[in-house]
Amino acid sequence: MESHRNFAADRPADRQQVWPEDGLEHLGACPVCASSLRLVKHHGLTDLSFECAAGQWTLWQCDPCRSAYLDPRPAHTHIGLAYARYYTHGADQAELPPRNPAIGWLRTAIGNAYVNVRFGSALRPALPGGALLLGLMPRQRLALDYRYRHIRKLPPYGGKLLDIGCGNGDFLVRAQRLGWQGHGLEPDPAAVNAARGAGLDVLQGGIEQLAGQSEAFDQISLCHVIEHVHDPLTLLAACYRLLRPGGMLSIEAPNPNSHGSDRFGAAWRGFETPRHLVLLSHPALHDALLRCGFARSEDLPAVDPSDTMASESVAMAARADPPLPLPEVPVDETASSDPLRREFLTVGAWKK
Repeated sequence: MESHRNFAADRPADRQQVWPEDGLEHLGACPVCASSLRLVKHHGLTDLSFECAAGQWTLWQCDPCRSAYLDPRPAHTHIGLAYARYYTHGADQAELPPRNPAIGWLRTAIGNAYVNVRFGSALRPALPGGALLLGLMPRQRLALDYRYRHIRKLPPYGGKLLDIGCGNGDFLVRAQRLGWQGHGLEPDPAAVNAARGAGLDVLQGGIEQLAGQSEAFDQISLCHVIEHVHDPLTLLAACYRLLRPGGMLSIEAPNPNSHGSDRFGAAWRGFETPRHLVLLSHPALHDALLRCGFARSEDLPAVDPSDTMASESVAMAARADPPLPLPEVPVDETASSDPLRREFLTVGAWKK
């Protein structure tokens, strides 16, 4: 589920359609902490991002753990209806080549030098001293760390990496360039075919495909996946089981209590109704990781996506029928540096 495109602007859906009644699952309590204490966060949400899922939906906020969840929500048997136009197999967005080839070579050589030191790889070309030079460029250094999802340095014996919801395998390709043995899980058959066509080892389906395995991977990535699953705690527990001792899990997911969520309300891009079933809050995610057995978890530095999220949220508000008013919440320039207020939760967890 790594990369996807939004074609909603030129393919409007019939907003009068309703979700099949026999395809709904009723909860009554938070799927993260099991509390029934809750408040309505948003009512009457519709699919404004891909405009392919019928129905109007209620998003609840759990009072104790502050996570957000749909109730009722699409059942396992019908969740595929929400993905009719969901696109997971697009090409990775690459930087435009510089007009001067020498500048392009230098930029690549400096970046590779840093990546080699940071992740234990042997990319070429690599400029001697490039890692020290990039140390003076914090934004560029962060962009590379984020691009590689802060994965740990390659173990001396090599390492096995699992990307859950890998899309067409862009991240697996990057990881394999660093020397990792990459494996993927992906429910979208078109994305699986694209990944396999690139020579990647990808299974179609979710975590259930690895039910018989344990301590098989040194690194697992969940990038914008956990919000799509019905039972996020079961997924985290499975990741713990699949990691070898000392292994790392990296997670990124929308933050339901972000500044953008407050600013754009029901039009916030991160809600993506009804595909995002459960949005864990910052404290709930860290608590869940510890409950699943992880020795520690911490927030990881991340590239600020607030500008992109804002532009997409504004477009979604305009597509609503009638258009959604945007709350007059002033922009908070400090939100991107506060893990509790960032658009995305970006977290690492380690198995003892």
